Amino acid sequence: MLHSSPVADGKKRQADATHWVALADARDLSENEQQTLAAWLNADARNLGAYVQAKSVYQALNYRNSSLSKLNPPPLTLPGTSRRLFMSSAVAAGFAGLCLPQKVQDHFAMRHRGRQAPQHYVWNGNRVTVDARSGAYFSSSKTKNIMQVADGRIGMEIRRHHAWISAGGLKLAGKDADFDIKLEGQKIILSLYAGTMNWLDAAQHHTIKSPQIFHFSNKDTIRPELIKSHTLTGDAALIQQAWRNGQIILNNSTLQSAVEEFNQYSDTQCLISSNTLSQRKISGSFDILKINDFVQAVSFLLGCKIKYERRTILFYV
Repeated sequence: MLHSSPVADGKKRQADATHWVALADARDLSENEQQTLAAWLNADARNLGAYVQAKSVYQALNYRNSSLSKLNPPPLTLPGTSRRLFMSSAVAAGFAGLCLPQKVQDHFAMRHRGRQAPQHYVWNGNRVTVDARSGAYFSSSKTKNIMQVADGRIGMEIRRHHAWISAGGLKLAGKDADFDIKLEGQKIILSLYAGTMNWLDAAQHHTIKSPQIFHFSNKDTIRPELIKSHTLTGDAALIQQAWRNGQIILNNSTLQSAVEEFNQYSDTQCLISSNTLSQRKISGSFDILKINDFVQAVSFLLGCKIKYERRTILFYV
């Protein structure tokens, strides 16, 4: 009897995933094709991983269906034109144990690196804010709303139905909740401003309450570990949510942390010449896109000098 090797299985899985991604981008899948794809995704968790990876590569290479403009407007309301939207009739939502909803559309919103403020969407009655360099898969049926964070920071106000949220290995469910969730490498940060959510751990479910910030380690992608949590005061919650409105509020923040915030939204990157200067504190409210206002304020408040070079601004003393 002949047995296929793991390498051969992996190559076939990649080929199958690429086939489905390309087919779904080219046209609407038939009902039989939807059922076949759903069965393939549910047959093996590695199939889902291959599908998500193939879809990410396909989008990163900027492939786009030429007939996309002919489709009816999707239920995800998208302001402006500075983004890419990809749709197919299959779902790549990485939730173990959740069945694939039928007759749904898969939306992927990708933010570019350039000078762009966070964008606001309305998705099935829920308010979603997508930060710069962030993205998520959205899928829905009549009874389920599912969001899988691909990377970066997503804000959501759940107003209709229950929503199932996935970021790395962390799985949550909630209704009537307001939160930000940030996936950055092996770190996941959940800022829960209002309402309660259920942490769907493999062993048991935990109810987590607002207003709190939760820090998880995503080293174990199957079962993330809660590292720490702390309560959010009223002022801290306002500062934490300011990014949704295109603002950065600094409250006795280090220059290093402020620079890291601004560098997310600008092609011009700020640098600091010394560790001592990077730990100096600064306060103020700034427009995310007006980096020059921030630079001038830093120079005035901290008494440091600034040097402009190509796409960099250096703070030094």
